[in-house]
Amino acid sequence: MTDEQPRLGLADSAALALTFFSLGVTLQVLLIDRGASLWNALTATTVIWSATSQFAYLAVRDAGGGDWAAIIAGAVAASRFGILATALVPRLPAGTIRRALASVNAFDPNVAIAVQQRDERRVEREFWRVTAAMFGGWFPGIVVGTLVGNVVGDIDRLGLDAVFPAALLSIIAGLLRTGEGLAAGVAGAVICLALIPIAPAGVPIILSMFGVGIGVLATRRQKGSTP
Repeated sequence: MTDEQPRLGLADSAALALTFFSLGVTLQVLLIDRGASLWNALTATTVIWSATSQFAYLAVRDAGGGDWAAIIAGAVAASRFGILATALVPRLPAGTIRRALASVNAFDPNVAIAVQQRDERRVEREFWRVTAAMFGGWFPGIVVGTLVGNVVGDIDRLGLDAVFPAALLSIIAGLLRTGEGLAAGVAGAVICLALIPIAPAGVPIILSMFGVGIGVLATRRQKGSTP
């Protein structure tokens, strides 16, 4: 009988670590280029393990948005981690501490692999194996990025300003293949585009999250009307 449960091999783990290393370096360079001190940049990224949240913050600030709009945009980007933790925790072996530790480290790659395991012990084991690969690249990356942040030069010329959109698209690409995901994405894009000419910078990104509700309702209504 073939074991069809997904598991990262050594090459997969190395590729994942390299990906998070690159994200860590890029994020630190962007933070320092945008005016953060070396210490503040390193502290922020050590405490906040969500690259997409920090990229969202920077994107709003670069667009001229205020601090609160940028913070809310980062919080919206991070809100998916609560959903991921909710999906993961019931699959873990009982234990408040071990479940709490896993919930605060719930990210897209480790939860995606873990929840596909059939055995509870394997759910936990694969979750932490993927987490180790992620952090094995992330923390060295932010250290290297902090050290080289002042010597990289023009990051826009190097194309680093495109990292946030690329990272976000890689996260939502799978969801856009579903009916609800596509409807939510289109609704959010329409809301954002409609508000850009009239709303303060950052606000259209925040309010576009209501596209999720619109997309879900539209899809369910369509299913309900199907004979």
